[in-house]
Amino acid sequence: MHQPCYRIPDSRVFRLPWVRLHGLKDYYDMLSAALKFPEIKVSFNLVPGLLEQLQDYTEGRATDRHFMVSQKQPSDLSEEDRCFILKDFFMAHWPNMVEPYPRYLSLLEKRGRHFHPSALPKVSQTFSDQELLDLMVWFNLCWIDPLHFQLRPELARLKAKGKNFTIEDKDCLLSQQMEILESIIPAYKKAWDQKAIEIATSPFYHPILPLLCDTQTALECMPGAPLPQRFSYPGDAQAQIVNGLDYMEKIFGRRPRGMWPSEGSVSQKTVELISQAGVKWMASDEKIWEQSLGKAGRQREEPGEAGQFYRSHMWEQADKTRLFFRDQQLSDLIGFAYYGWDGQAAARDLVGRLERKADALGSQAADHIVPVILDGENAWEAFPRDGQIFLEQLYQQLSQSTKLNCCTFSQYLEQGPEPGKMSRIFPGSWINHDFSIWIGQEEDNRAWNLLLAARQAIERQKDSVDQAVMPEIIRELQIAEGSDWCWWYGGNFSSENLEDFDSLFRSHLQRIYQLLNVEAPRELFSPISLGKGLDVLINQPIDLISPKIDGRVSDFYEWAGAGSYNIRQDGGTMHRGQSLLEVVHFGFDQGNLYIRLDPHEKTDFNEIQALTVNLEFQGQPARTIPVKPGAPENEAATISAYGKIIEIKLPFTAIGAQPGDLISFYVALVQNSLTVERHPIRSPITFKVPDGEFGANNWGA
Repeated sequence: MHQPCYRIPDSRVFRLPWVRLHGLKDYYDMLSAALKFPEIKVSFNLVPGLLEQLQDYTEGRATDRHFMVSQKQPSDLSEEDRCFILKDFFMAHWPNMVEPYPRYLSLLEKRGRHFHPSALPKVSQTFSDQELLDLMVWFNLCWIDPLHFQLRPELARLKAKGKNFTIEDKDCLLSQQMEILESIIPAYKKAWDQKAIEIATSPFYHPILPLLCDTQTALECMPGAPLPQRFSYPGDAQAQIVNGLDYMEKIFGRRPRGMWPSEGSVSQKTVELISQAGVKWMASDEKIWEQSLGKAGRQREEPGEAGQFYRSHMWEQADKTRLFFRDQQLSDLIGFAYYGWDGQAAARDLVGRLERKADALGSQAADHIVPVILDGENAWEAFPRDGQIFLEQLYQQLSQSTKLNCCTFSQYLEQGPEPGKMSRIFPGSWINHDFSIWIGQEEDNRAWNLLLAARQAIERQKDSVDQAVMPEIIRELQIAEGSDWCWWYGGNFSSENLEDFDSLFRSHLQRIYQLLNVEAPRELFSPISLGKGLDVLINQPIDLISPKIDGRVSDFYEWAGAGSYNIRQDGGTMHRGQSLLEVVHFGFDQGNLYIRLDPHEKTDFNEIQALTVNLEFQGQPARTIPVKPGAPENEAATISAYGKIIEIKLPFTAIGAQPGDLISFYVALVQNSLTVERHPIRSPITFKVPDGEFGANNWGA
């Protein structure tokens, strides 16, 4: 469970509301689901920087702008407030959190699914006070987990009412939100005290520890990568570890025994530091284990290898700490695939996979552990009922299995066999077993250089500055050392809040110079980000195309007028190990839709056992069209070809689409009847079926 620090320095305002909103939707109910099944033992990793912000909310030290605007009466809203509401109060997973509610959906349609910020002042004038009030309520209501509607009658009443809310309704809702936030930390403490769960933690403000110790470490897993000026402060990494453990002890009355280093990032130096801090176990990704032992990808699936992988491990230079490595496939199935399944079937699939692993291990199965580790908050928005159905089915089936036993990592260590031995630790994270998300790109390196300059300024001024302000200076530094800023820099991912993250990072560094009473570098007052927002993900077609469907780019210009969707950049706040595809191209002529899928360079087309195009448009039922490898034509009149790329031709007449119809689609990849990838994972690609003026309109402008 993790969120970066959203507090604007020297203020009582959080720039973004994600701590509050995920507090309402994920933190309490994730625990509650596990506690319904006493046999289930879950390890919850709580990041101190998140808990600190939860306490800021509940103890009245801070709030967020979205909450402040929500407290206002519609008649008191300024034009800026009204535009802010129309822009930000649809920030939710539309299919599960907006579209099921007629009033909320109608307000979205009135604003427009696609808009330019410059149009908002005019659009806002068309919204009545009642419509804005209903929108304020629905935004704050849709983020509340279904569990709370069962526990709190007032919330259930508001949801049932649906529209024409009153000021009293809104005030009641906001009051209920604070009560939910206040219940989270005590609930975890009680569950841990009763040994129903285990609580682990991370370094305080979620830094990438190996890069704090030495940015040159990146060269071992990223040979030849362009790096910033060398940042090497292992003392900072140690402070983030120790301060995090101290904070957890203050909140919960004892120190966690386990740690998930931020983003599963490890190096030999960081394992030493974590071990020296008294941590008994830590976890990372299976690819780190493979690279450390020089094993080929997924070699652990071979006979005998599973027995070596599914256990605790010990690095000989930090023998007091045991290491666990997540099963990447099982973890990613939950995070990226099962949301599209029936909850019971998805749970049965996962339990079946685990039971088959137990069977393969035979009489030694009880000595082994399969770590399933994933993001605790961002996976569930795409699941029906916020994952409640899937989780309860999963926990029930696990409880009933005669081959499986759930335990925490500490429980395993108390009864587990001797650990596997490791002679080295390969540096990397749980994403691509390297640090390329956080360093090596122009924007990332610029951010590191600005961080280094601030760090050096502290060193120069530490003896002359008023010592009473040093704790705040160090706190601002540690916040700026967090991983989330560079997550969004470098063009790896996109976010509608990119500007906010950029501004927050620079504001924490600016505050350091202010407290040091020295002039800040000019570069700190210009954006680091090159402004790659959501608009870079989906580019609409600019001209008609009629490519030859042969599985290869037979002519440079045949896809030149197509639109595209960049899968690699659409990471949101989660990221899978590696997608099979990199780009979806789409375009059309007057009679056909064309789709082209570009695979990742390491993708074997044999891995793609089935492919579907899922279409929906007004006046027609949603449909799933199978695309068969190499088939010249199938029942939907689809023509497809697999080669270096996958090309698909779908006549508009086959689906009943007419010129001017707005079509939405996504592609899904299937293995063993399981949807393992969907692109886009959130909102679908949307385009308008061309009419006779399409080409002329685009080029005539």
